[in-house]
Amino acid sequence: MDHKQRIMQIFESVSRSLVNAKAQKLRKIGAREINITQFQYINAINHCTDLTFTGLAKTLNLSKPAVTGIVNKLIEQGYVTKCQSDSDRRVYFIHLTREGKQVADAYEEACSEYVDGMARTLSESELDQLVNLMEKALH
Repeated sequence: MDHKQRIMQIFESVSRSLVNAKAQKLRKIGAREINITQFQYINAINHCTDLTFTGLAKTLNLSKPAVTGIVNKLIEQGYVTKCQSDSDRRVYFIHLTREGKQVADAYEEACSEYVDGMARTLSESELDQLVNLMEKALH
């Protein structure tokens, strides 16, 4: 097996493990199953204040109609709410509900715990090497 194939296998394995860790956290807090796209939306909304549909579309590099469909689904599920702007009645701000915030927190906890688990298996110098190599590969 060449390096490229091995790297692809490793990335797939990490991705699956993270998704499983997130799903376990969601079950733990009693949240309904959500897909990776919905996770990305909730995470983006969690990290921005006074986010509009247009702002979310720009953040996710998607079209406003695409974003609107997913956000409406998240509203139906009780994870997101929208409120009309006082200054411009055409504008709606998107916010997480208490349940949405719990999902966002569970998402971040799962990621943190996964990375902590990886870090426990590596020495300090191996962690430094891993970080350096990953940063180099991403730039």
